[in-house]
Amino acid sequence: MGTINTVDLRRIDLNLLVVFQVLCQERHVTRAALKLNLSQSAVSASLARLRTLFDDPLFVRTRDGMTPTPKALAISARVAPTLSSIVDLIFDDVAFDPKRTTRIFHLAMSDDLELVLAPWLMARKLAEGWSVQFAIHQTNSTVWRETLADPRIDIVVCGTRPEPQAASYQSEPLLSGSYLCLYDEQALGCPQPLSRAVYLQAQHVRVSFDLQRGWVDERMAALGFTRRTLCTISHFAGLGALLQGVPAVATVPEHAARALAAMTGLSTSPVPIDSPRFSVSAIWSTRADGSAENTWLRGVLQRFAETP
Repeated sequence: MGTINTVDLRRIDLNLLVVFQVLCQERHVTRAALKLNLSQSAVSASLARLRTLFDDPLFVRTRDGMTPTPKALAISARVAPTLSSIVDLIFDDVAFDPKRTTRIFHLAMSDDLELVLAPWLMARKLAEGWSVQFAIHQTNSTVWRETLADPRIDIVVCGTRPEPQAASYQSEPLLSGSYLCLYDEQALGCPQPLSRAVYLQAQHVRVSFDLQRGWVDERMAALGFTRRTLCTISHFAGLGALLQGVPAVATVPEHAARALAAMTGLSTSPVPIDSPRFSVSAIWSTRADGSAENTWLRGVLQRFAETP
């Protein structure tokens, strides 16, 4: 281990690194100031000093806020675990209290999970008096790695099984499930449950992020049928309006089907062909592993997964 140059360290205000990391998370000077309990001018002044210290703009103003430069992202990847280690060393016996902080947790998930998880989080926040805030970002099983690379993101909740030996992130399973049919019973003119014959001959609404074929297409083809696709959409949230009054069937994850049925009055039915099961995992960056905040948030997600 190299010798610490205490003279150089004394010339640097280490609080600047805290400001830097919060700016990386929030990507907005005003939000960072609120989180740090500082004035906006104080954060702006710290940013100016950081730019001089690192000889880099660090953040560039865009329509979406303050976007970190490549150098800022590289610095953040090294600073974040260091700050976490310091906090753990000094405040090892202090637990995270969700009622005494306005910390914004950034969660990323697909909109089928948002339909059930976001309302549950809001209900728990109100019932338990949490002062933490939640920001929900969109992702899916195709692009979750790119989403997790965003330093703002605390946890990705995703229907995938990450590689167990990955070094850059950690994961744990939350829940598993299968699929249900969602449809307007009156428009389709068929009682519950749907028969295989009706399902195979019906018009379908496909939900696919990349608008491509999915497992329903493949399994119907194996049975000698071509899926009659009326429309393909990229998000689940549009199904409620799209299916009402339309003689078509959508095959969606069961949690989303039940949530949409409760909101719209649509009907659900078991899928009358062999359907796969899926798993949903919580995934987070290794640099956040072990922090009290991340541990608390993962516990909250486990409570959600255990809710009947």
